Amino acid sequence: MTYQIVETTKGLSNLLKIFKTTMISLGLKPGSKITYIGCAGTCLPFIELFAYVLREARVEQVFIPDGIVEDTRSLRLVEGIGIQVGDATSAKDADFIVLFGGISMPQCTLGIEGTNEAIKKVMKPEGKVVGVCFMSMFEKAGWYGKVPFDTVIDAGIEPINVQKF
Repeated sequence: MTYQIVETTKGLSNLLKIFKTTMISLGLKPGSKITYIGCAGTCLPFIELFAYVLREARVEQVFIPDGIVEDTRSLRLVEGIGIQVGDATSAKDADFIVLFGGISMPQCTLGIEGTNEAIKKVMKPEGKVVGVCFMSMFEKAGWYGKVPFDTVIDAGIEPINVQKF
């Protein structure tokens, strides 16, 4: 499957800005529902960070750990702390599905088929699917053309320097 790179930048703050502008360009507006799907544990801190960027957008945000729709949790702003996982809730009627790259890794058992099933269960017919990954995880795992991405935000992590003093 072919794709077109429409923007390139560097740094964490720019990655978060790109996420916010991408969501707005795809139609995010007050009242929208965003459902994040990622691995419990490893993807969750990233999801909380990305959800924090949208804290003032007046949208509903939920998290489906490991694609288990029945385990969906709310994501809520805790003043002075940030976005935190809340109570059990429904993932249904999502305007946006945001998939995090950890679900494409071998240790996550969700896979392409399970991801597509979760998308079908919760996304509105006119909904959008956004991927967020590092180091081309979705592409390397062969997900392009098999998962209905509208947009993928693929960030590099290089270089990583360990400095000793």
